[in-house]
Amino acid sequence: MIRHYLAAAASAGLLLSACATTGSAPAPQPPAASSIITAGAIEAHIRFLADDLLEGRDTGTRGYDIAAAYVESHFRLLGLEPGASDGSYHEPVPLQNMMADPARARLAINGEALEHGTDFIISAHATRDESAISADAVFAGYGIVAPGLGLDSYDGLDVEGRIVVVLAGAPGDLPSDVAAHLSNNRTKAEFAAERGASGVIVIMADGLTRFPFSRLAAMAANPRPAMTVAAAASPASIEVSAVVGTASAEHLFEGSGRDFSQIVDAALAGEELESFALNTHIEVAQATTREPVVSANVIGVLPGSDPALSAETVVVTAHLDHIGICQPMAENAICNGALDNASGTAAMLESARALVEGPRPARTVVFIALTAEEKGLLGSAHVAANPTPAMGRMVANINLDMPVMLYEFSDVIAFGAEHSTLGPVTAQAVARAGVSLAPDPIPEQSLFVRSDHYNFVREGVPSIFLMTGFSSPDPEDDEGAAFLRFLGGNYHAPGDDLSQPLRFDQGAKFALINYEIISAVANTSETPRWNDDSFFMQ
Repeated sequence: MIRHYLAAAASAGLLLSACATTGSAPAPQPPAASSIITAGAIEAHIRFLADDLLEGRDTGTRGYDIAAAYVESHFRLLGLEPGASDGSYHEPVPLQNMMADPARARLAINGEALEHGTDFIISAHATRDESAISADAVFAGYGIVAPGLGLDSYDGLDVEGRIVVVLAGAPGDLPSDVAAHLSNNRTKAEFAAERGASGVIVIMADGLTRFPFSRLAAMAANPRPAMTVAAAASPASIEVSAVVGTASAEHLFEGSGRDFSQIVDAALAGEELESFALNTHIEVAQATTREPVVSANVIGVLPGSDPALSAETVVVTAHLDHIGICQPMAENAICNGALDNASGTAAMLESARALVEGPRPARTVVFIALTAEEKGLLGSAHVAANPTPAMGRMVANINLDMPVMLYEFSDVIAFGAEHSTLGPVTAQAVARAGVSLAPDPIPEQSLFVRSDHYNFVREGVPSIFLMTGFSSPDPEDDEGAAFLRFLGGNYHAPGDDLSQPLRFDQGAKFALINYEIISAVANTSETPRWNDDSFFMQ
């Protein structure tokens, strides 16, 4: 999973009511599946992928390439066909490292220059080496557009050629997945670009965001390159983007006749935010340095057996990368990523094996080991926006990311289940495994936008992402205790290795649940579709 969890949660034991509706019954499952997906097989994959030899599988490194060769070898052993554009298994992702030059970053309000790293942070630009804007500024509330929810921050606001100033986040009364999508800065930039804005400034206001501007400013003191890919970047028409905190926001609002603290109070109270001209002129500029990064997704294809359905594809994803040598000066320097995400990759490989050894599914199933998830979901952004010819017409995505197999889990969270006809299929598969569905226990973490399924959702593909839940029959592990111990300890740290008390039997259970979902979706006569009332149908 992508970085920056803050350990906080509430226990969850309620069934996900939206998934309890009836739907097309999945095809009967091959009886041999439970014996095909074994704890020993899950263990074997994880032991290789989390070995020190691979040095944490960081994107663009030899360790990742070794892992990619391992996945390819298993695709070949299973008889999966190559799915890359050139007829191989490896589909290159055009990644780049980029960094904004702080010496050339500029933000001036009515002619008064602010200090980069203290008053504002300029964003590197994915496609423009240099750009500068001199324009009037407008305030657009949260900067979101959702007609089905009665939200339009741009209603009656002329932003053509202007710089849009928006609050980070979204209104607090939205469902967690919708709020996570609308809070995404890329989404905000897209809304602004669609209305002709030339720049965006995001305010990380004190009290409104869990990630304060002061923390971002501290990180800017020791800048590191950011990795990106064109499909995951803000629109090129947004020439400059920046982030500011409360102090600079107060300066931005001085000419508007409104006190910024009143805007924050209104947001905290859940009131509708007014959009208006700030009567402020802004000059903002950026310069970006960049270099290419070589890495590839690994794609294997199991052709469907039904002539009428085989052109439709079920895409199964798991990110193969992790964060590499994360503590170079420490005795244990490698972040091996045993759970994140050797475990999900193992589950994907064993799901593929079960499908190959059982009856051939009606639809084509495409398995993708993704690169650069830890860099911002980049491998999935590219392949979801640029599917290879072998990927056919994508009708569903099932994503496997970091099952926390350290305890016996009694429930799972199915992100995306309530939005499409994949929900009932998921509910039935979960019930067959003897566990239940639970709602998101940590909505403040915005997990819906932090794993690879999100990029398929953005491309209009119904998607499911399962997470091991917070309930366990062991009192020491119940109510999220085991899950949160991992997040507060070994997550994105050298301790996520083979020294943990990994429950490979729980990894096999998780893989079997996902296998049954994949098999059911690949065989149902009804093509997966968004529910009519889903936000993502808008």
